[in-house]
Amino acid sequence: MKNADWKVNAFALATTLGIVYVLCAIYDTLFPPYGLLRLVETVSPWPILGSAKGLVFGFAMSVIAGFVLGAIHGIASRYWSKTL
Repeated sequence: MKNADWKVNAFALATTLGIVYVLCAIYDTLFPPYGLLRLVETVSPWPILGSAKGLVFGFAMSVIAGFVLGAIHGIASRYWSKTL
């Protein structure tokens, strides 16, 4: 595997989670009592919905989490492919 494989995994998952966040925000706007972000917002210590600041922060948090998880996945898969 190439050294840049972890970057591909990281950017792919970051993009995916960003898109999922936007779709969840649209769903929450259309159907207010049934949204996933409304459920998560009640237990989140930071605002992730309800205002422009919350939407930007929630989107950024989703993208950063996706990048970190994708990088961990890429590094782990490279390690295990060599080990196994």
